[in-house]
Amino acid sequence: MSRISDWFAGRPSPGQRDGAAPTTDADPYAMLSARLGDYPPDQPLHRGDPRSLSAAERAENLAHFRARDAERIATVIGWLAREGLDGTALLSGGDAALAEGARIDAWLARWIPQRPLDLVRGDAAPNPPYARWFASDRAGADLIFSFVSDLARLNAAAITATDPLFAWTVVEDALDAAVTADPAANPHGEPSDRLYHLCLVRDEHDGTPPVVLDLPLALLALVHARMSPLGTPVQTSFPLWLSSIRDGAGA
Repeated sequence: MSRISDWFAGRPSPGQRDGAAPTTDADPYAMLSARLGDYPPDQPLHRGDPRSLSAAERAENLAHFRARDAERIATVIGWLAREGLDGTALLSGGDAALAEGARIDAWLARWIPQRPLDLVRGDAAPNPPYARWFASDRAGADLIFSFVSDLARLNAAAITATDPLFAWTVVEDALDAAVTADPAANPHGEPSDRLYHLCLVRDEHDGTPPVVLDLPLALLALVHARMSPLGTPVQTSFPLWLSSIRDGAGA
């Protein structure tokens, strides 16, 4: 029992990392939104689970997202510059992108607070808040979702600099059928968990399975994983998938 007490006594309090001041804020997402200050929100035209939106609404969200891509990438690069980080290096997709991506990842690890620890359940919120993400206006207490989305855009820019065949699209039925068409891997023809999501996709339309990267939700999962109050090691890092794509290994 003493070992358990010692462990709790010695671990950082919720929100405390690398000597940072502790916090009692129960919602680390709201805390991060407050830290973003005057960061401009990026609100989707249509909110809600993509499965509940019409195909036309998903298409309008995609068009809105694409139209603002350059503007939002400039926004996140400008904000990262305040932290002494060079987001423009990601736009090369080369060695400099990986090196600066590692610096951004290390900064994220320091900047992201830990969730409060439940002494009975441990990590009371182990899964990313996907429902909140889809329903959110990405402003106010959810402003962090705009930042995460912009990081995904920057991540995507690094990938497309390496492989220009990648592009943002919505995984509609025909594309999802191409992704899940392997009868050995998917004998029952089940839809993928990316169906109707806005993803970065590489599709040569030659019969080979498309590569579908659910980048926005993957970035949200990375941020959420770094909030773990148990200090669980995070196996992924920013920028997601760039290294394997540069090596020609796909995703």
